[in-house]
Amino acid sequence: MTGTNKTFDLWTEDLIEILATYLEPLDMVHLGATCKHLYKAINKPEVWEHKAVDDFGDRFTITSILDSAGLDLGEQLKPEPTDWRQYYKQKHQAMAQMNKDADAQITKSENDYNEAQELLRGFQASGEVDSLSKAAQLMVGILDNFPGHAGCYHLLGFALYVLNELEDALSLLEIGSMVDPNYEPISELTQEIQGLLDGYGSTMGDAAPLLDSAKELSSRLKAALTAIFNTFDKDRDGSLSPSELSEFVYKTNGSRPPAAFLTQMGIQFGKDAKGYLTLEGFFNFFLEQTLEDPIETRRDLEKHGWDGDRLVRCDVARNA
Repeated sequence: MTGTNKTFDLWTEDLIEILATYLEPLDMVHLGATCKHLYKAINKPEVWEHKAVDDFGDRFTITSILDSAGLDLGEQLKPEPTDWRQYYKQKHQAMAQMNKDADAQITKSENDYNEAQELLRGFQASGEVDSLSKAAQLMVGILDNFPGHAGCYHLLGFALYVLNELEDALSLLEIGSMVDPNYEPISELTQEIQGLLDGYGSTMGDAAPLLDSAKELSSRLKAALTAIFNTFDKDRDGSLSPSELSEFVYKTNGSRPPAAFLTQMGIQFGKDAKGYLTLEGFFNFFLEQTLEDPIETRRDLEKHGWDGDRLVRCDVARNA
């Protein structure tokens, strides 16, 4: 028996964690009773955390992504467990109880799924984010009982897609693809979102990128923005005074901004000694906007006589 314990002492933590994913909870307890080394390794919080994610889904990553996107999850937004072993035990018991009444749970989940689809259709008609929040609550509830429900990941990814939270949408779809690699709607939506990100909101497949691989403004976008900046920098001092910046905003949005907004632009994004917005500050503003809403950046370029897809002046695009 002593020799066996010494063999266990040679097991790495990674090996033990992998082994734990294949064991029932009682078997893990028995294994931990074999020797001090295994007892210590088996009872590490991260072992039970990873086992909980493997068996019951990555609930807390999902809700964190949805919450950061601005969706109100209500009671579905719960803090991560402080005791992952206890959490696993509770989930294991809840799932055992649910299996005793599986037919009723399946029927409820189907009804909730259909309701979530209706809420998403309602959002497309009304634009009310509350509809997306309610749909997300229903999806998270279903995943609590059926973590392998690929359709839920697809609908959650779609909800973030329509909110223009593209990176977060891909994160949820990636989780869904690991749950069910063959669920085609996830693959199709992933390709559509990835195409948008590759073109940074373009309506053309061969559009010039707005950002480079480091997620900084591309050289072509900088060139376009510099030309636009210079158009409004009437005194050629390398910055936009409040009146010059006001003209730019008016040409872009069709309304005059308040004085406080003009001052804040320089403070927030980059100003010269007089507090005026610099070219670098102009770049910083458009970098922030492009990361959040690339389509808006392309539209802004078009309002100033540029082709938003090719990033060239419209007269040049027409002659190309």
